[in-house]
Amino acid sequence: MDETDADRELLRELGSVLQRVAPLPPDVVRAAKGLFTWRTVDAELAALAYDSLLDDDAALARSVAGPRIVTFEAGELTVEVEVDDRPSGRRLVGQLVPAQAAALELRRLTPESSGAISTTADDLGRFLLPMPPEVALVRVRVVLADGRVVESAAIRL
Repeated sequence: MDETDADRELLRELGSVLQRVAPLPPDVVRAAKGLFTWRTVDAELAALAYDSLLDDDAALARSVAGPRIVTFEAGELTVEVEVDDRPSGRRLVGQLVPAQAAALELRRLTPESSGAISTTADDLGRFLLPMPPEVALVRVRVVLADGRVVESAAIRL
């Protein structure tokens, strides 16, 4: 019996066991989902420090159609982003302060969406991420050269 046959046999046996087991109680399902959120516990949460959409003075000084600027802070790291709507598509233009190279991901937080859009920041901390055409709940994840992981608070962009 090769490895794939053994795997199939194991799955059949597990399936037969699961058919005999009663459904999980709702509190067990809730607890399991809660534990699943701990998979990114090592990521430091970057708090929303500024959002031009919420800035009353900025709304008076410029038109509503201008770019949206958002800033997140986590310790000494600041992640500045601007949502740039262009005829060719939406994009997220940003910079890390202090300037440094890093890997970045834009993660959509919708049940029907999976995966992330990835890019890197150059040595000056600059990056560019294409965005989905529709406004969605997203999170920006930054992995710094020293291995530190920072994730922005969820925001609708």
